[in-house]
Amino acid sequence: MVQKKEKRTGKRPAVPLPLVAVFVLAVLLPSTVLSFLALRAADREAVYVERSLEAALLAEVNLAANRISALLDALASDLKMEAAAIPLESGSMRSWSREVPAAAFPFLLKDGILTIPEGQGSPAEHEVFRSSFGGFLRGDAQIPVYDHLAGVYRKEMGAFSSREVSPTLLDTGEYGADVASVLPSPPALLEEPSPEKDAPAAPAPAPSFWPGLTQTLGKKASRPAVPDGIAMQQMQSIMTSDPAVREEVFQKAEEEGFALLQRNVAPQAGSVSGTDREERSRTVAKGKTFAELRMESSGGLLPRRTDRGLDLIYWLNRGNGDAAGFFLDTEAIRDMIAGAVPDLLTEVRVLAVLDDRGEPLVRPEIPALPDWRRPFVAREISPLLPGWEAGSWLVDPEFVSSRARFAVLAVWILTAVLFVVILAGGVSVIRMLSAEIRTARQKATFAASVSHELKTPLTSIRLFAEMLLSGRTRSEEKKNEYLRTMVSEAERLSRLVDNVLTFSGKGNGGQKLAMEPLDLAELAAGTADQLQPHLAGNGFSLSFMGQKRLPVTGDREALRQVLMNLLSNGEKYSGDRREITVECRAENGMAVIDILDRGIGVDPRHSEKIFQEFFREDDSLAAPKGGAGLGLSIARDIARRHGGDVLYAPRDGGGSIFSLLLPFDGTGENFRG
Repeated sequence: MVQKKEKRTGKRPAVPLPLVAVFVLAVLLPSTVLSFLALRAADREAVYVERSLEAALLAEVNLAANRISALLDALASDLKMEAAAIPLESGSMRSWSREVPAAAFPFLLKDGILTIPEGQGSPAEHEVFRSSFGGFLRGDAQIPVYDHLAGVYRKEMGAFSSREVSPTLLDTGEYGADVASVLPSPPALLEEPSPEKDAPAAPAPAPSFWPGLTQTLGKKASRPAVPDGIAMQQMQSIMTSDPAVREEVFQKAEEEGFALLQRNVAPQAGSVSGTDREERSRTVAKGKTFAELRMESSGGLLPRRTDRGLDLIYWLNRGNGDAAGFFLDTEAIRDMIAGAVPDLLTEVRVLAVLDDRGEPLVRPEIPALPDWRRPFVAREISPLLPGWEAGSWLVDPEFVSSRARFAVLAVWILTAVLFVVILAGGVSVIRMLSAEIRTARQKATFAASVSHELKTPLTSIRLFAEMLLSGRTRSEEKKNEYLRTMVSEAERLSRLVDNVLTFSGKGNGGQKLAMEPLDLAELAAGTADQLQPHLAGNGFSLSFMGQKRLPVTGDREALRQVLMNLLSNGEKYSGDRREITVECRAENGMAVIDILDRGIGVDPRHSEKIFQEFFREDDSLAAPKGGAGLGLSIARDIARRHGGDVLYAPRDGGGSIFSLLLPFDGTGENFRG
């Protein structure tokens, strides 16, 4: 029990301020900054998730588009061989048999006369062919010829050497292969070289939009030109990476008479939430006559968009102004393209090819069809199929946002958990350090406190012994009083030494207990009788009541020390009402010894702290009540090593109740009193 005071002297804060400052600067502040950065990164998680999904789906879309381009290349190669074998006599064309399924019927242009063999194709197909391509092949009309913007200007790019382009554009990674890999497929027209095309041409000046290439052609004339395919890919890379250059290219194309087309779809990846991203097509068209086309190429696939859809022919220059070719079966081509596309449906996306009217070639079997105009990612397939798109649609439109929300939530939770763990760990470390500092401080004053406690009874014993030895006290009553005082102080000194020895042995697991059966009530009565003369001499009334027999198993001397400490505690902190009562009872299979006093009591805030080592509300040497703060701590430790405990409770009417609880031994386990 501790003394209750109105004011505490020498009170120290529970947590030293230097430790708090170190924790804040070394742990809490960096953790807060890192948590803030992590949460900022979490806010960007939605963009990261969308970009990752966009890259993955775009790779699939590119694969589908490249397969279709390869299919068209193979088709053109087969048609070239077929067209070369078409007889130049119109009469012999009737015996032609179709080897390529996509070819509906052949045609022959000889001496300006367009011939379609009878019995080849249906009358409806003949009518479509004549209306779309008849006047154009005879030289009477122009039709739009489609090409990619990069294909239009690849000749200008080819005028520059690859050595000049690479350091400024490609090697830096600004327009590298990663960008080029996702661009529309190359050349608009699958064409054969012609003498006119292969003839050396005067170097064309670089277009004004070309960044970083300002040297004159004269400085590069001795270097090899970039091949068309590489030049076109480089041009595509630049247009993809630089919006300003792309806009200049569109303006230049429009100024030079090219018709700019609009895409049929508005890809949503990278667009502002809830809005359509309108994009112009990178396929452009320019009206040309058949004669102009033959000056540029010796043959290839030639598409034409009409109200009916897409019409497609293959033509081949046969020399002497003659040409031959095929009108293609659009439905057969659609079936071929549909068969070349990878799996249409997965758990995440729908992959589809849209024709020039924005309709899918194959409709997936899902409950709710997506908005075909709004794919997640899409790309134009080829100028050979103007207006056709390969795209990917999300099965769940909320997939990106839900994944982003989950990722953000996970980052928030992880950050919060880490922050709490760091904070809790820091607080625990500070509390442990504070406790160690407090204990070290208490141990530093322990020697002084013990010396003070030892000195007081020794001084009294020496004083009264000298008085008796001098013979100045002749009264027997006085001699007996002095002797009783000396015995009392010697017992006090003995208890203090026992407590110090017991405390010293706790670090090594405590002193060994000599366990034996004993009667706790008898031990309590004997201890009270032992202290009765001392307490009576100090004006205390000691009463003993309760159960006569409480069988337990324990160490007699250790338990006597517990009772001595509790009785001494009641004596030390009693006020004017000097009453101590010892009660023995049985409760719930436990033997209980209650020591009741009418002392100053215990502050409720300290009802558990009083059992801590060295704890004293006023631990100064000038405190009104001395002590080392070990008595109650040792009492509880001994009791708990016996399987019991020492508890505190306030007493009605003032004072305290300290209870020693021990379990009954085997002979008294059913004892109820």
